[in-house]
Parts: sequence; structure tokens; C-alpha cells
Amino acid sequence: MGGLKYYERTKLLIELIEKERTGSPKDLAGKLGLKERMIYNLIDDLTLVLGKDVCYCKEKKSYIFSKKPD
Repeated sequence: MGGLKYYERTKLLIELIEKERTGSPKDLAGKLGLKERMIYNLIDDLTLVLGKDVCYCKEKKSYIFSKKPD
């Protein structure tokens, strides 16, 4: 994946998580044009870089940010 494309997808992923509008992992993969496995990799990257946990909320049907405990 090219650097710019990766950046754009990561930026869109952050926006969708902040708005709590990602949908299921399969839905999110479709929105970003990726395979579902890459979604999990991107989420792992975000967790490391941003210092926030990203988890799936079944009630909201979206990924959400939660702060890591210190």
C-alpha cells in the first residue's frame, strides 16, 4: 500500500471512529476498499500511534476510541 493511500485511509478511519460510524469490520473494509484483515492491522497501528484503545461496540455497531489506563 502506497504511503499517501495509507495516510488517506488512516485519516478516514480516524474520522469514522470519532463519529462512531464505522459499521462492522466487514462494512468498514468495504468503505475503505480493503480486506477485513487489513482493517485489524490498521486498528492495531492506531492503538500504538495514538495511545488509545480502539474497540468494537456492539450497541453502537461501530469501533470507538477509549483511553488506555495509565
